[in-house]
Amino acid sequence: MPSSSQKTLTTTASIIVAANRADQIVQLHSKGAFLIGGADLTASNGFVVDNGDKLTIQLSDNEALYGITSTGTSDVSVLITIN
Repeated sequence: MPSSSQKTLTTTASIIVAANRADQIVQLHSKGAFLIGGADLTASNGFVVDNGDKLTIQLSDNEALYGITSTGTSDVSVLITIN
């Protein structure tokens, strides 16, 4: 069963999707620019997601996804399906 949430990202890295014992398919829809990555995420080493982008990512078991903004805040819609 998919679960959905809304996250507000700031200039401090925070978890978008927590690690799980199973694989996860994550769909993101950005409402502002932000960066994503692993636990070592900073505003200078992340993968850029631009305003309005839609992105699908598969996380392996025990992987988490983090987000951060370079300035201000950004909202992201998240849909997670656990395999």
